[in-house]
Amino acid sequence: MRKLAVVLLSCLALTACGSTWQADVRYKIVAVDESNSPTVYFKLEPVDEAPQGTLEPEQLKRQLLQTNLIEGGQVGDEVLCAVEQEKGSAFGNSNVVTHLRNCKKA
Repeated sequence: MRKLAVVLLSCLALTACGSTWQADVRYKIVAVDESNSPTVYFKLEPVDEAPQGTLEPEQLKRQLLQTNLIEGGQVGDEVLCAVEQEKGSAFGNSNVVTHLRNCKKA
């Protein structure tokens, strides 16, 4: 019984070290970046401050997103993106990684 308790506590400790955060964030398309030719990106900057609970607020600033992922997007447009930040466990990669998904013109 003790061994089972130790195993369960160990598993709980390992999974509790990683964390995620998700929210919708409004960005403004501020420029087009063609320096990574042949792929063209929009440069995005958040319209508002970082939402509460963000794992790494600085990573929400100045995002790049391929232009083909925002249908009809142009410089000056505002877009709403589902943003997810993930932080790995202490035993794996503990860096925060930010993903932008499902960006649509606001």
